[in-house]
Amino acid sequence: MRSAFITLVPMFVAAVLVTVGGERLARREMEIRTPLDRERLYEFDPKFRSELARLDQLYQSHLQQLAEWVAESKRSNAEAREAMSLVSGVLRAHVFKERGKVIMHDALMNLPKLPEVLLGEEKRPFDSNFAVILDPEVSFSGYWRETPAQGISLSVIPLLTGETVAFLIDRNIVDELNCKHLTTWLEHPLAPLREAEERICITDPQGQQLIASGPSKHGPAAAVLPIPTSLGTWQIEAWDGVTIQKSHDTATLTATAALAAMLGISGILLYQQQRRAMRLAAERVSFVNRVSHELGSPLTNIELNLDLARDHLPDPPPAALHRLDLVAEEIRRLSRLVANVLTFSRKERNAIELHQVSCIPAEIVSNTIEGFRPALERRGIQMETLIEAHQPTLLDPDALAQITGNLISNVEKYAASGGWIYVSLRHANSSLELEVRDRGPGIPKASRKRIFDAFTRVHQSVSEGSSGTGLGLAIARELAQRMNGVLDLIDSNEGATFRLRIPSQVPAPTTPWRSSSPKTIRSLSML
Repeated sequence: MRSAFITLVPMFVAAVLVTVGGERLARREMEIRTPLDRERLYEFDPKFRSELARLDQLYQSHLQQLAEWVAESKRSNAEAREAMSLVSGVLRAHVFKERGKVIMHDALMNLPKLPEVLLGEEKRPFDSNFAVILDPEVSFSGYWRETPAQGISLSVIPLLTGETVAFLIDRNIVDELNCKHLTTWLEHPLAPLREAEERICITDPQGQQLIASGPSKHGPAAAVLPIPTSLGTWQIEAWDGVTIQKSHDTATLTATAALAAMLGISGILLYQQQRRAMRLAAERVSFVNRVSHELGSPLTNIELNLDLARDHLPDPPPAALHRLDLVAEEIRRLSRLVANVLTFSRKERNAIELHQVSCIPAEIVSNTIEGFRPALERRGIQMETLIEAHQPTLLDPDALAQITGNLISNVEKYAASGGWIYVSLRHANSSLELEVRDRGPGIPKASRKRIFDAFTRVHQSVSEGSSGTGLGLAIARELAQRMNGVLDLIDSNEGATFRLRIPSQVPAPTTPWRSSSPKTIRSLSML
């Protein structure tokens, strides 16, 4: 019943796949948007702007005080470094005097490479691509400039005393301090937005998320509020609320369920039908096997009684002897047919068992030939033989007899027009070689590949006599393979040539198996 399950399983797998695929096709998703509460957002925006402006103004005032302090000529580098360390982010101070004199103070001893800062174009920079040239005509209170160095900004502060101070500022340090302060400060102003589950995100000038509120965001922001400061632009982003509503299309689900049910029911019906067909086939094979087995003993008894009757007839007329010979020939033909059917039945059930014994191959083949000789002579087929394998060999005598009989029977059925058959048996290169030739019409090239398949017969145009069952060559090759041998159709100029080659094993010294008559071999084949 295993093959029946092979039919059932794919049908159920297909039904499951159809069900899963149909569910996916029927799936529908709908976005339901809840508009952003802009009033709450606009209430929060001025508070945040005010705090950023306060921080910006506070930092600017610290820079102004630091500029006035370092501009005094009496300040030493050590004093200037100590003062600059009190203002976060300051890396270097450039003090430009009225006469063009420049005084530089570094906040740390070992600073990375910083841009060169010049006032006016009187002095040529060492690297024009990594320098900042200030306009000496600008006289307002102060301004900011970007520099070629990433993350470094320049704060320019003109003093009333005529000096101009330029600070190189590390924006990352200042942003980090601002973010640390704002994270705590935003807890209270953001509370109303969080309670309303508004989707809010605040990013710093570096584009990093400072704080976020509300569920996950979908798509582009519904509102973007930029807030510029001295060291960059902060940004408030807000999204509409989005809810994903899932549903399924009823028509698609219904069609999918119906198709899956049809596949499942079809699989069950096919499974039941195949089980029924396999059971009937098994019963037929069992019936044929039982009938063939039951025919074996009566045929043997009929042949034995026929021989006894012939021996007890006093001077029987030639016509009666001829008829008795015909009866014996048909009994032998029926015995071969029964033996082939039994062997094929065992093959289908994988129950063929060969028993190797010590025997004389020449005796087995000669006895089989003698059983066919009357029928061949009656059909006008001349027989030539070359039997040389008289050494004891370890093999299954019944299998060898059945192979030989099937090959000769093929010549009798299909190649009688050639009027000639040649059978040779010899030892060659540690093998036992049996060859059967004829001069019949041969086997067409189109049929040579399938001639050894069960129930295969050559087209009727090359068939003569009674049509066979198509089992002879299939059984012969199966028995040859069971004996670790090979049966092949050999290319020849005329007719057909079959060659059997099986390993020739020399047995241990024992009394060899002998067959006294063809009847003994046929009887063993049918048991």
